[in-house]
Amino acid sequence: MTDRAAPPASVPDIAGGIVAREERRAAEAIEAAIVTLGLPPRPVDLRPLPFEGTWGVASSVCFGLANDAVTAELEAIGALEGLSKKEVKAKTGGLVRERIPALAQRVADAIAGHGFARVEAVNGYINISFDANRMAARLIGEVLERGDAYGRVAPVAETVMVEHSQPNTHKAFHVGHLRNSCLGVSLTHILRAAGYQVQDANYIGDIGMHVIKCLWCYERFHRGEEPIEPAARGRWLGEIYAESDARLNFRKDVLDFLHLLATEDPTFVAAIDKMLKFLWRKNTEGEDIAYLLGRIAAAQPIKDELLREQDVIVKFWPIIGDQLRDQIANPKPIAPVDGAPEPTTTPEERLATWERLAEHIDDWWPHVPAWREEVRETFQRWEAQEPGFVQLWETTREWSLADFRRIFDELGARFDVWFFESEVEAEGREIVQELLERGIAEVSEGLPVVKIDEKLGLETPTYRTLPILRSDGTTLYSTKDLALTRRKFERFGVDRAIWVVDVRQSLYFQQIFKVLELWGFTQAAQSFHLPYEMVRLPEGVISSRKGNVPIYDDIRDAVVARAREIIEEKNPDLAPEVKETVAWQVAIGSLKYAMLARDNNKVVTFDLEEALSFEGHAAPYIQYAHARACRILENAGVIPADLEAAAASLDFGTPAPEELSLLQAISALPDEIREAADDYRPLVIANYVFDLAKRFNDFYHACPVLQSPEPVRTARLALTAATRQTLANGLALLGIAAPAAM
Repeated sequence: MTDRAAPPASVPDIAGGIVAREERRAAEAIEAAIVTLGLPPRPVDLRPLPFEGTWGVASSVCFGLANDAVTAELEAIGALEGLSKKEVKAKTGGLVRERIPALAQRVADAIAGHGFARVEAVNGYINISFDANRMAARLIGEVLERGDAYGRVAPVAETVMVEHSQPNTHKAFHVGHLRNSCLGVSLTHILRAAGYQVQDANYIGDIGMHVIKCLWCYERFHRGEEPIEPAARGRWLGEIYAESDARLNFRKDVLDFLHLLATEDPTFVAAIDKMLKFLWRKNTEGEDIAYLLGRIAAAQPIKDELLREQDVIVKFWPIIGDQLRDQIANPKPIAPVDGAPEPTTTPEERLATWERLAEHIDDWWPHVPAWREEVRETFQRWEAQEPGFVQLWETTREWSLADFRRIFDELGARFDVWFFESEVEAEGREIVQELLERGIAEVSEGLPVVKIDEKLGLETPTYRTLPILRSDGTTLYSTKDLALTRRKFERFGVDRAIWVVDVRQSLYFQQIFKVLELWGFTQAAQSFHLPYEMVRLPEGVISSRKGNVPIYDDIRDAVVARAREIIEEKNPDLAPEVKETVAWQVAIGSLKYAMLARDNNKVVTFDLEEALSFEGHAAPYIQYAHARACRILENAGVIPADLEAAAASLDFGTPAPEELSLLQAISALPDEIREAADDYRPLVIANYVFDLAKRFNDFYHACPVLQSPEPVRTARLALTAATRQTLANGLALLGIAAPAAM
């Protein structure tokens, strides 16, 4: 179970506290009435009045008061002695139900004169209605006065560091980084609004085997081919890494594909005899291929000598393609086999995989072993800190960092601290030695580990054992994360550390936190791992060019292009430069909202049309509500300052249900910020702004604004202005722009 950081201390409302203060006043009035009536004190529960067109709170406190009174009376005469809880409830239930209505009426009568619009006892509940016009005037006035600061609460004396984004240099910034960055950016905005001192941190993976492989491929095949335009080099370097990975894993990919054929495609195995006869006629190594097929079909390892010395796979490959094409051209019914798993691929997909691998079967397959040896030699050059190689690393590292800075600028990610993996390796080794000396770590089977469960005295396997250094002295992720976290606590004065990292690392971070606690860092108990699931895209919608992970730039380009088309369709009269700006804001907003509007522990399936919907649960729907509010105010010829001045005397008459609903939503922003900060859940704000936009649209259609007579017209304009501000503030918490026109 993941350790949960304690929620932040409660703070006084300084923004949007109108409703909260009125609710506290209602609770205090009920508490005072209870004392006046000589009843024992009891916690007062409050919930919103459930009736449409009302604004107030209800309390069921009299249910508990009646139960306490009846129980006390029966206990005093010994009537409950020896009874079970169930029997006590049965004996007291009828008497309690009889007492509740009268008791509720007495409490309601005692609250009279406290300045509420209405106080009633209804079915045992205390219903307190607020003066809607007075509340609306105070709320709208506060929203317009505070502007961008509306919703923020009092400062908290606690420093929080949120580490997010964390791309690796020499690799492309992909869709997983996009979700990570969106979550991190939004969380930092929310925590700041909740009063924390927040530091944004990025941890760049600028060294490791991925860097070695990329630089090997660059030197071996592409030196001197880098793009002339510096801005394109980071993306190009990511493609070089993808190529290096494809080259070095080529044999594994081929053998995995053959195993898939042998286990999923009955016609493939059934055709072995036919293929062997064909090979015999062609005078090729049929015996070797028969051995190969048998091993593959049985999911057994294949002797590398056979593959390397006789190049059986290369000679065999065209025959596989002929067989796959024949299956498509002349499909044959296959009798199902009991217990056999359902195929995960179609004949067309299998042929497509064969064709992709066939492109390099001749020029890659024979060289993979030698290439892997070259990579090992390249790693030794890094370990020896060969000057020329270090210089190459520094140059290419900057290509990636320049590209990342451009992407972070697009996403609105600003970092107070940049950590680099290459900077904490030596420090990590020193920490391992310290943990060994202090007896926290020990050497087990040749490598330093922390046996966490044993150190904590846990009998049930929970945190298990964490290796903290390889047996050859090279560092692990844990080596560097321990060093990095000590920096956060000691050098940056962090009270609470949060990591935004994918869900597969959940156990790992629990282990890191526990090792830090054993080490003596009290802040470790306040550390938190915010996990997130992967992002999927419909097949074929967005190409990843090279590699098998959709790249951010490709997704962004596709979304921006479609956003341009939509804006052109909806508002062709916008000036060209405005169209371009709005299309960009809508596109980036739709990407971010799609990453945030689903629980972080759920997989996001990104659908371009859904993300850009003006009618569904998407950013454009919310952004359009903001633009509509701007247009209403523009057509009215008023400015927020004028409405702020008029706020004190607003008069809605008898507010319509849609007006009350919208006012209540506006008033909820501070509470929503607190909840999102307490739970580290940007989803709370994503849902909130969608609900606010929906309520505004309901209000817009039910309550004419510009056509209303005074003073209702001014009141509704002020409500529109307050909605516009609250929508903008909510979107800003998600890192999403609020266009004034769409």
